[in-house]
Amino acid sequence: MNRTFEELSTLAPRLNESRAARNLMEVFPKTIQFRLDGEDGPFYLTIDSARMTIAKGVSEKTDLVVAGDTREFAKVMRERVDVTHPIAQGHVSIEKGKVSEMTLLNRILWAAERK
Repeated sequence: MNRTFEELSTLAPRLNESRAARNLMEVFPKTIQFRLDGEDGPFYLTIDSARMTIAKGVSEKTDLVVAGDTREFAKVMRERVDVTHPIAQGHVSIEKGKVSEMTLLNRILWAAERK
């Protein structure tokens, strides 16, 4: 399945080229660990020096941990669903970190759409 991993892997290069996304990533140096049902295994997203990378496995340093249903989280990118909706519905949970930090990630993920 790997829906979220695939969505992020496709989106990251566009975000790294987007001035709007890089400006947001500049103020959000984080490592986000994902443990989502429906993925082949854990993976993590790292934002550092205004660039995003995605890797499979478990990060040694984690600022946020996201768990839940990969189909629901993938909608954040694919259908532009606000990340707070699957959290409020109980499909996704933040096991480490704050929901408010996820709202900035939401803005970063959508930034490639802006010109």
